[in-house]
Amino acid sequence: MFALERVLIMQSSNKQTHIKQVNIMKSKMTKDIKNSINNLFLAGLGVASLAQKETFKAYDLLLKEGKTLETRSNKLVKKVSNKAEKRFNNIRKIADKQFNKVENLFETRIEKTLKKLDIPTIKDLKGLSTKVDSLVKELKSSAKKAA
Repeated sequence: MFALERVLIMQSSNKQTHIKQVNIMKSKMTKDIKNSINNLFLAGLGVASLAQKETFKAYDLLLKEGKTLETRSNKLVKKVSNKAEKRFNNIRKIADKQFNKVENLFETRIEKTLKKLDIPTIKDLKGLSTKVDSLVKELKSSAKKAA
């Protein structure tokens, strides 16, 4: 029985050694898992920190680009507006010239028609009015001399 006891003791001793080894491995695995979890947590914090920094950089870049675009847009609007205003003014000048030509042509034709019909024009009437005024003055001055 001595051999059997010895085997049992060895097996018992092996079990205890084995249990100790399992406990050591378990402790090591627990420590590794805790370290992994901690590292994941720290990596998450790092990602959040980098994202925040990059967000501020991106925001600043967007503001800068927005201001640049606004400046370029304003310049373009002014340029287009000035061109449109110049074109409008040119068109208005041309239209005024054409209107004046048509008006003069119309007046000329009306004057010719009035002359053909022997109807006095405004010019004729003003001329007659001036002559009548001068005749009235002459009559008044003649009447004063006679009196």
